[in-house]
Amino acid sequence: MNAAAAASSIEGIGFEAERAVDGNLQSRWASSEGSDPQWIYVDLGAIKALGSVKLHWEEAYAVKFKIQVSNDGSNWTDVYTETNGSGGVQDIPLNNVSARYVKMYGTERGTPYGYSLYEFEVYPPN
Repeated sequence: MNAAAAASSIEGIGFEAERAVDGNLQSRWASSEGSDPQWIYVDLGAIKALGSVKLHWEEAYAVKFKIQVSNDGSNWTDVYTETNGSGGVQDIPLNNVSARYVKMYGTERGTPYGYSLYEFEVYPPN
């Protein structure tokens, strides 16, 4: 995807936020274990029209999370709320949204571990 990323925490060396935007489904971001909330965001470099977000979860997934967007990286707006996530690959449509930053804000883990994404993909409208 060729974007920058930042996260609330990492599990350790080799699990940095950038691993979730490197186009490699073998690497991943992983948050510290056992605490909520945790988040990761993607910086698209400029305000862009957004069509969808695709989350490729590792086994440490979110049951409850929000997708939030921002133009400045400080003020966030909720554009999607998940209340019963089950991991795997989630394709989330975003309608008529433009932003520079896109965040996955996890509020409830599906496992005792942390949150972990192989890839956090952001797509333009079709």
